Amino acid sequence: MLIRRTQTARRIALASCVAFGALSASAFAKDLAPSPESAAKLQAFFATYLGKQAPVTLSPADTGFWVTFDFAALTAPFKAGGFAFDPATVKYHVVEQDDGAWRVEFSDFPTLVAHVRAPNGGDTLEGSETMTLAGAKGQALVDPAIGFWRSVSSESSSANVEVKFPGIDEVIQVGAVTAGATTQAGADGAVSTTLTQTAASATLKLDIDPKAIKAAKGGADAQATDAQPYSVNVKTGQVSANVKLDGLKPHPLLDLWAFLVAHPTRPELAANEAAFKTLLTAALANSVKAEETASLEKIAVDIPQGQVTLDSAKVGVSGASGPIGAFGEHFEAAGLTLPETLIPAPFAGFAPTAFSIGFRASGFDFASTSAELVADLHFAGDGPAIAPDDGAKIRSKLIGPDGIAIDIEPSHILAPLLDISFEGHIVYKGAKPTGKLTVHMRNFDKTQAALKSLGPDVEKKAAPMLAMAKGLAKTDGDGSLVWVGEIGADGVMKVNGLPLGKSPM
Repeated sequence: MLIRRTQTARRIALASCVAFGALSASAFAKDLAPSPESAAKLQAFFATYLGKQAPVTLSPADTGFWVTFDFAALTAPFKAGGFAFDPATVKYHVVEQDDGAWRVEFSDFPTLVAHVRAPNGGDTLEGSETMTLAGAKGQALVDPAIGFWRSVSSESSSANVEVKFPGIDEVIQVGAVTAGATTQAGADGAVSTTLTQTAASATLKLDIDPKAIKAAKGGADAQATDAQPYSVNVKTGQVSANVKLDGLKPHPLLDLWAFLVAHPTRPELAANEAAFKTLLTAALANSVKAEETASLEKIAVDIPQGQVTLDSAKVGVSGASGPIGAFGEHFEAAGLTLPETLIPAPFAGFAPTAFSIGFRASGFDFASTSAELVADLHFAGDGPAIAPDDGAKIRSKLIGPDGIAIDIEPSHILAPLLDISFEGHIVYKGAKPTGKLTVHMRNFDKTQAALKSLGPDVEKKAAPMLAMAKGLAKTDGDGSLVWVGEIGADGVMKVNGLPLGKSPM
């Protein structure tokens, strides 16, 4: 999808800015005067991780060194993948500390213009992204001993991102932004870090022209489509995001990166395949827990049908790698209102005004999957590095010996005429799932009466299901109705202990 690829490209640009620009000075470390030894360390660093021919210029400063590079030349390897930058000079002040760390500072950042070639439905569209940071400045304390930063702080007065593809114009504007991070190092080479970011406000304007998109894809009947141009506008108050990484071992990842820099072509990798696989195995053995949360306040979304508003919204994503992996997501909203034209009036009372929904999937056998991937990876010849049959073998290893467990965390959906919560645990192992789902519904009679009031046709269809649901339910202490659905290994579905027959799954 074009939009998804655009978001990915923006993340690459933003990550590059963070990595090279949003790098806090230590209150206890002392600056060292610039010396040939310090210069040699920096040059060796750039040669190892950016290549011996990296477009980096090093010059002495009153304290430390100025490091300058052309962002376009530095990111040239992305060009083959359809992602390239216009020339842009980036400059940093780098100072060695007496405890072995390096302080990195910047007080300005150039406008970055990226040209993106993005797949869209089997076709390829070409467009551009322009990112501007105003009033940007920041500093970081980077520790080579741990291969990571000790601390980071940065800020900007505003940020602007413009994305242009045929038929797609997107503009994102962000108010004043502050960011900071701190890292704790463990004795085993692992680090734990927390990054926080806050923006005073954000807006998004998205203009879509389906005819222009279709014409760019070479559709001869582009003008025959009935689809009309439309816009989506989003405004929010404060936006905050937090990222936590725990257990990350940077050095195996840096070693793998340095190897790829030193062996940039496929023939070179083929000639050193055993060494590459050893480094890849060490990098894939990284057991990392990651969690990212974002919260937004006072959101207004203008769509063709009207305006959607929310008092607040939260999104969370978590994951864990290692021998057994996991992945989870959580979505939450409060004060949700939908335009009257979006939902027919008789059903408006069933439209959610608040919800909280989340899940976690676990049991992914990353150890076996990684081992199979490394074993099946071959660079000799010009065919796929992983053969299609081997790809299927790798995917088959992903399900662990105990299956994949889906935990539905306590979730809640609230509307004027609906109040329902649920949670559950389902295991996928073999051909049939097993598990349990518990549903609580408050004010069932109110919901039932509202459905009956929708007319005889709706009542005729809904009455049997409502009667059966109420007959199967148990009453909780607060008066809510409860249904506990279970699917056993025999495939029989039970609700509150009463068998209903074989599961259709």
